[in-house]
Amino acid sequence: MYPDHQPKPDDVFHAVGYTTRDISENAHFRLLGLSGRVMMENDKLWRQLGPLVPAMQSGKVKREFVEVLSVDPFLGDQEMPYTGANNEMFLSIEYLSDAALRLCCEYGIQHPPVIEKLKRADIPGNHGITNS
Repeated sequence: MYPDHQPKPDDVFHAVGYTTRDISENAHFRLLGLSGRVMMENDKLWRQLGPLVPAMQSGKVKREFVEVLSVDPFLGDQEMPYTGANNEMFLSIEYLSDAALRLCCEYGIQHPPVIEKLKRADIPGNHGITNS
């Protein structure tokens, strides 16, 4: 983590569930593209403004933390906290921060519908969680 990023229990996340069908349609893979797109946009800013830390200090750019937390049944106790329509099982659930959800919309990265909006403190802790 970055020293100036202090995750708070009330940070808002949006749960997105991925079924077998979603994964076979590459929906999960498209979300992985968010990280690459953010890096490309940062590179564009660097080319325009030079080093981003001084640009941030002068107020030309703003640092924003984009978080995607993954709940994967293969990392935890094999039980997912939600089921989809018609009790369809999710193979994974991604929790997108407000910034991640906004950037997915801005960049045209499609994902399944948001299942639930919740706080960081309410993300199930009995599952394996990885940061992207």
